[in-house]
Amino acid sequence: MDANMDFRLLSAMIDEARLGNRVDGNRTTQAYNNIITTLRQLGWVGITKNNVNNRQKTLKDIWRNIHDLFSGLSGFAWNESTKVFDVEDEVWVDLIKVNMTTLTIYIVNPQLTFKLN
Repeated sequence: MDANMDFRLLSAMIDEARLGNRVDGNRTTQAYNNIITTLRQLGWVGITKNNVNNRQKTLKDIWRNIHDLFSGLSGFAWNESTKVFDVEDEVWVDLIKVNMTTLTIYIVNPQLTFKLN
């Protein structure tokens, strides 16, 4: 999957939650059917419920790693107009020194870099 598909998947999941197709934190069968239909209409014809669940787990893991990496750090500011974090170079240098292993995942695999909308 690519970043575009991740965005489409997350958008479809949000739409279904807004429609009330999520009960006690779980998606209804109708929600899964709607998500799969949406993604298939966008060209991902082989997508299944298992694909949706597995990708959601992967995205949650990525989010947790990024959250853990950035939580409690000073020097990072969310830029509402560009929808990215602004940071001074020296803050990045210090972060990279301490967290090189985690950061390598995101630098080597740029498709995992997210720009929030």
